[in-house]
Amino acid sequence: MTEGLSHRQLAKRAQIADAARRLFLDQGFAATSMDAVTAEAGVSKQTLYSYFPTKTDLLIEVINTSVSKLVLAPPRAVELGTREDLRNALIGFSAGLTQALMRPEGIALVRLVLGEAFRVPELRRAFRDALPGQVLGRTVAILRQANEAGLIDAPDLDLASRMFVGPVMTYVALDGFLSIDPDQPPERAKLERLTDAFLATVAVK
Repeated sequence: MTEGLSHRQLAKRAQIADAARRLFLDQGFAATSMDAVTAEAGVSKQTLYSYFPTKTDLLIEVINTSVSKLVLAPPRAVELGTREDLRNALIGFSAGLTQALMRPEGIALVRLVLGEAFRVPELRRAFRDALPGQVLGRTVAILRQANEAGLIDAPDLDLASRMFVGPVMTYVALDGFLSIDPDQPPERAKLERLTDAFLATVAVK
């Protein structure tokens, strides 16, 4: 928890988390000791444990900071006045998402988390909130704005969001973190066709 921490304490916490992220990505979670984190971060054991009592706490912090901030840039306000505005917003969102998640560090982060998440319930919740939850939430926000503007007919925004995000994430999963030799992000033309196919399903009749 970061409530009540001073600027100096927040900086120290981030310093430790950054060191842990580097080690986790380089050596793996299981092979990284708390002693190694103290050495990498340049802090004492007492300082480390005062911020992160367990290694799992450290990995949750890495999820919250690295996955949600490194992989997903802060959302930008978009004015949706026309169907073309909506089309461009969805294409831009899917392009940014696939490019970020299919970078070497994005792939490594997802693999790192998934390698441990199925053993630790806390990690599953943190990862779901940091990545799938954010992706769906941002998509719902775009579609809600479009629906309210009469640009689409989507009475079930959660379902519509899943219909759009699902195909986009097949590139990330099948060609990215599940691939032995990860591919490049999909070409924009493919995302344009994907977006057009989705918009056809929510067209105003």
